[in-house]
Amino acid sequence: MTVSEAAPRRSLLHILGVAFSVAVALGSMIGSGIMGAPARVAHDVSSTWVILGLWAVGAVHAALAGNVYAELGASVPKAGGPYVFTHRAMGDVPGLVVGWGTWAATVAGTASNSMVFAAALGRLVPSLADNTAGVAVALQVILYGTNILGLREGRAVQEISSFAKAGILFLLAGAALFLVPSSASQSLPSLESAIALAGIINAYHLIRGAYAGWDAPVYFSEENRVPGQSVARGIFIGLAMTAFLYIAVNASLLHVLGPTTLSASKVPFADALSGFGGVSAIVSIATMIIVLSCTNANIMIAPRAIFALARDRLLPHQLAEINDGGSPYWAYVISGIASIALAATGQFVLVFGLIGTIDTLTGLLTEISFFILRRREPDLLRPYRALGYPVLPALAIAIDASLMVLFNWADYEGAIAAVVITALCVPFAIVARRHKRAA
Repeated sequence: MTVSEAAPRRSLLHILGVAFSVAVALGSMIGSGIMGAPARVAHDVSSTWVILGLWAVGAVHAALAGNVYAELGASVPKAGGPYVFTHRAMGDVPGLVVGWGTWAATVAGTASNSMVFAAALGRLVPSLADNTAGVAVALQVILYGTNILGLREGRAVQEISSFAKAGILFLLAGAALFLVPSSASQSLPSLESAIALAGIINAYHLIRGAYAGWDAPVYFSEENRVPGQSVARGIFIGLAMTAFLYIAVNASLLHVLGPTTLSASKVPFADALSGFGGVSAIVSIATMIIVLSCTNANIMIAPRAIFALARDRLLPHQLAEINDGGSPYWAYVISGIASIALAATGQFVLVFGLIGTIDTLTGLLTEISFFILRRREPDLLRPYRALGYPVLPALAIAIDASLMVLFNWADYEGAIAAVVITALCVPFAIVARRHKRAA
């Protein structure tokens, strides 16, 4: 058989559009965290207006970085997300650090969200309450299997679940805000407790983690029909919708419970809507839909991170193989083994708690890569150009660099763990570089 007669090599499909970009951004951002983060933030910051202000700042911060990612995703439309840009600008080691960090965070997020789904189902079906690990594994097997079938199947699950959970959160927030009278305490906290620096840093660390995932559309830019338009729209529309929902959720819970009661709540919406019949079942069903969407988004993202690494020969090339449905199936299998093992053992907690730090480090390296590519490749086609260049992109770098220092100061043990996790991949990068040079 001649080269011209050979069967064409399977490749990624180019079938995605704005709807999927928005859905995967919503799916990746809005997960189990929004059901518990308001209480943890209220524990660290006792002022209603400071809390709402921090959630608004989180959206603006993400939009500044999104302005950079939108240009990169449109100008370098390759699957793999931030790794692609960092590797192109800085080389193997920084690229692998970013790729490994994003893969670890999404795999941990898959495990965590599947466990939250199992716990919520256990509240509805008590006979399953003692087998949450089994339910979590079963959910992952179903979702991984669906996505391995092909991109069309994964897209359908993501779009349906993401827009359903956005509607559910809107209804829950509206019910708490307009149908439940406020029972919050009218006593005001002391100024010192409301604006304590350590409390604000810890609270924003959680909020940073809650917004993590706004960059999900760039992982799929190569599979998008018109990445120059869809990636930017997906990032900004997804961010705007998520910020509105986050602020509405927190405003409604603070309206009903107040910061003090909210900070002590284990299931905030159940407490806020306790006057309605069947509220426990309603909150459990809402939680299941929310975390199912987030689980599917993470399941779609993680394989594309290691697919990109394998395509650049930083991991075994088999992980870049694609089936007829457009799925990198071996990358799905490896990600599935990792996330199922984490869910079965419960050892995902440490990594999941570090998502805010890992996401900030990844963002900082990607934003630096943006300036390197602007200088090194001025003629690169850029369908979307970052607004306010160079001031706004430089502001994004300054904010992320400052946050790295503050996060490390507020949680030095977590910072050490984050460094260890991201550094684990460096030996692989060195070995891969030697093999590439030898080849």
